Amino acid sequence: MDLKRRIPALAIGSTVLAAAAFSGIGAAAAAQSNGPEATYRVTVTNLAPGQPLTPPLVVLHNNKTSIVEAGAPASEGLQQLAENGNPAVLVDALSADGNVAAVVVGEHPIVSGGIPGAAEVPSFATIEVSADRKANRISIASMLICSNDGFSVVHDQKLPRKVGQSVAFYAEAYDAGTELNTESFADLVPPCQALVGVSGEAEGAGASNPELAEGGVVSPHPGTAGSADLDAMVHAMAANPALIVVERIS
Repeated sequence: MDLKRRIPALAIGSTVLAAAAFSGIGAAAAAQSNGPEATYRVTVTNLAPGQPLTPPLVVLHNNKTSIVEAGAPASEGLQQLAENGNPAVLVDALSADGNVAAVVVGEHPIVSGGIPGAAEVPSFATIEVSADRKANRISIASMLICSNDGFSVVHDQKLPRKVGQSVAFYAEAYDAGTELNTESFADLVPPCQALVGVSGEAEGAGASNPELAEGGVVSPHPGTAGSADLDAMVHAMAANPALIVVERIS
């Protein structure tokens, strides 16, 4: 389900924005094992005021797989997440991966304070996920909503081993290399305008445009240039767009 699907809805000014539209998955988990489980509480806090994040995709896995590889072409699933805020393709691929123990997608986007969307949308998301204890890695990814194909990611980090232990990570901002960075509202997902409060005449798009295909590789995001509708100051691309805290609770 992409960003054009808007059920259920939150009112943000005159724009109707779906809390679950970014995910289409809700909090459903895909588990691969029936062995002893460990449960983790994952809290993702948005640190970038001009870059709302889609509901976080949380993956528990082992060290034989990864959701992203810098310097390599993005997978179809990562492309859909980074361009359209649609995690469904990536969830399907990960659920079929025997090295993945659980996949969960949050229920709402997250924004930092100080922008219009903060009145309706929380600045953090908390997700609980359980998996076989053989899963020893965690990855978390969200689309950077005010970008063509940017995403926030923490990947292949070690999970806390003991109950009560917690670990913290700063996410990094990456570019999927799949869509040209036009920075035009016509090519960005519509919630960018509603959440940040900077709007234009173009409604936006929730599907990939083949005419903008870039054919590049995953790399650190170059930042917001302010070359079109995006304002380089307002929509600044933080090097660390999110703080993630992972606590083992059982």
